[in-house]
Amino acid sequence: MTTSDFVLNDSESDVDSDEELQEAYAKGLLKPGLNEEIEKIEKRHVNNIADLKAKLKEFELKLPWVETLDLVTTVAPLAPDVALQLQQTAQHRKNIQENSKGKQIYDPAQDPVLNEFKRENLIHRQAQAAVVDGIKRLKELNIPTKRPDDFFAEMAKTDEHMQKVRKNLMAKQAAQARVEKVRQLREQKKIAKRVQLRVSVTF
Repeated sequence: MTTSDFVLNDSESDVDSDEELQEAYAKGLLKPGLNEEIEKIEKRHVNNIADLKAKLKEFELKLPWVETLDLVTTVAPLAPDVALQLQQTAQHRKNIQENSKGKQIYDPAQDPVLNEFKRENLIHRQAQAAVVDGIKRLKELNIPTKRPDDFFAEMAKTDEHMQKVRKNLMAKQAAQARVEKVRQLREQKKIAKRVQLRVSVTF
């Protein structure tokens, strides 16, 4: 008994009995789902740009701008305080890399610039530029604009996340304040020591 005896759906041969099929399967001559070879058709994907553009023009709506409010803008200028923070962070990173001599490795996770801050700031500035451009265009079209008193913009971040950010910022500010206070105390001690030496020299 050969595999050619068990070709299913063959018009020249009779349908095999269940016993014969089971016997052939037990001998390993048949495999489930592979009794009939299916011709593979190779799919060809054609990127017909000309036809795609023609079809796009066919159903493209020619509406005035006020109906779509589509805006393509550049990023708004960086706020001075944020620019200063970016500059300080870059300087801090540079100082650690230059002065630690390999003892202290800079942790990017602690860097607000690398830790999503820069990306979120760019998104904010892009939206800001779009708002400025959109308001300007609406005024040119003599369309009145007014922000409602009960305007509510839901934040993308949860309140819990923002509380964590706030606590983190407050902790950093407190640490900076402590460092500044210690620095001032050291300066005061140095000044007091100098004064005392001057007084002792005069006597």
